[in-house]
Amino acid sequence: DGQQARPPYTVEQVVKVFTFMHRIGGERGLIRQSEFFLYGEQDRAAVAACRNLGFAFPEITAWIRAVKSDFELVKQMELEETGILTSCSDYHIFLKLRKNRRQALDGYKDIVGAALANGIVPRCHLEDLTRADVFGLVIPMINEIKDLCQGTGLTPTFRLCDTMGYGLPYAGSSLPRGIPALLQAIRENTDVRPEQLEWHGHNDFHKVMVNAATAWVHGCAGANGTFFGLGE
Repeated sequence: DGQQARPPYTVEQVVKVFTFMHRIGGERGLIRQSEFFLYGEQDRAAVAACRNLGFAFPEITAWIRAVKSDFELVKQMELEETGILTSCSDYHIFLKLRKNRRQALDGYKDIVGAALANGIVPRCHLEDLTRADVFGLVIPMINEIKDLCQGTGLTPTFRLCDTMGYGLPYAGSSLPRGIPALLQAIRENTDVRPEQLEWHGHNDFHKVMVNAATAWVHGCAGANGTFFGLGE
């Protein structure tokens, strides 16, 4: 929606872009989802306008922080899925959230639990993954959230976020930056399926394309992208 690169689009512009995504994504949904903020009146009006088009794809989903006030917006908009910011590096947990790991994870699980209780599919955004403790926090986080979803009939998705663009596509690159090693660790130590994983790469070091392709080769079935070279 341009919010990280330029003034936000008007509702009419959002509808045009959304319609274009639907057309090039095709009936089977090559472009599976489109993510919306919900914070302003214009944001919510754009969601309503795109929903009124009646397209099966892209599915309209939300992006929220792991706080109750944000989740209330998802409920009000009656969306079927929402992304939830679940930062996983110590830089974010200690310096941004001012929490310890256990406090952060419990807070994430509270919002995931609220989503499940309302029949909303959670998509957990593992922010700053390529600076995180993979075996000390990331693997336990994925497993605890998956356990929380057991028996609900709702399948969580996990977004693997290379927030700083530090990811490396090379075989033999060590954790947490090596993408082959990262996917191997997740696939071998959790029971998540490829369709539950999506790669979210940033282009700070000009590896956004090769990193997304590497993640796909190693078992990550989706990739995030932007249009017109704007945003992340």
